[in-house]
Amino acid sequence: MNMLSDSIPTLELLTIYEVARLLKISVSSVRRIQQQRRIPFVKVGGSIRFIKSDLLSYVDRERVESIGK
Repeated sequence: MNMLSDSIPTLELLTIYEVARLLKISVSSVRRIQQQRRIPFVKVGGSIRFIKSDLLSYVDRERVESIGK
């Protein structure tokens, strides 16, 4: 077993297209909220990637609670 790989957490990076599919919104909507800095992103070389756990946090922050019973 490689001790180094055991100590590094798994990081799931998604493309803009994968984020659009995950959130069920258009690619242009993903680009807009990314450019507005509403969701965190990383640049890998010249490419933009999103960490899946950041997206789940974004969805949780944007959740609107019900006002009913």
